[in-house]
Amino acid sequence: MSQRRDDRYTFDGLPLNPVEPGTNLLVTGPVLSGAREMGLRLLCSSDADGGTVLVATDSDATTLLEDFERHGGVLDRGRVRVIDCAQESGDLPEDSVSTVSTPADLTGIGIEYSGHYESTYASGYTRVRSGIITLTPLLVYNDDVRAVYRFLNTITGRIGTADGLGVCVLDPNAHEEQVVESVARFFDGRVDVRADAGDLDLRVAGLRDQPSDWTSVGAGT
Repeated sequence: MSQRRDDRYTFDGLPLNPVEPGTNLLVTGPVLSGAREMGLRLLCSSDADGGTVLVATDSDATTLLEDFERHGGVLDRGRVRVIDCAQESGDLPEDSVSTVSTPADLTGIGIEYSGHYESTYASGYTRVRSGIITLTPLLVYNDDVRAVYRFLNTITGRIGTADGLGVCVLDPNAHEEQVVESVARFFDGRVDVRADAGDLDLRVAGLRDQPSDWTSVGAGT
């Protein structure tokens, strides 16, 4: 993992300190009460050489891109690419959006992810943020949860080796505690999110120099 401070990933508008390249973050909390929004905000990049690869499992690519832009992401065919697991990407450019038949097709998702990551890097976006929004369909559609663990081990390992940033969203209320704990082992840090009287709070576990107590989050873009 790179140790140069100016290479660290920053998070505009969030009460988080920069993290080192190669970091993988698990965002946990109710998906409809802030966790999905937080995941997308972590994936927004203001870097000129920053690109994003998204895996859309809980919505089609069009919806995910609209949400990504609404939360501060910059849409650009070369900068942002999506793997659509709902196969409903419509008229979006084929070179920036690909589809797989089902969230159960982990091999297909992995192949498409590798292709998009390499294309993003080849386009000059060398600081790539990768996100899976969300992990729940992968766990629900696969009969063997160990296959999902192997998939996460591969994806997070690649992100770590490539000095990227990984962000995955998981609603812990939708899964057994043991599954959540097993998933968390593949990540360097965990960002818990909660809604408090209409506002978002977060806290971080597993990373130094981050808010470990509940901290108010500013309004999204």
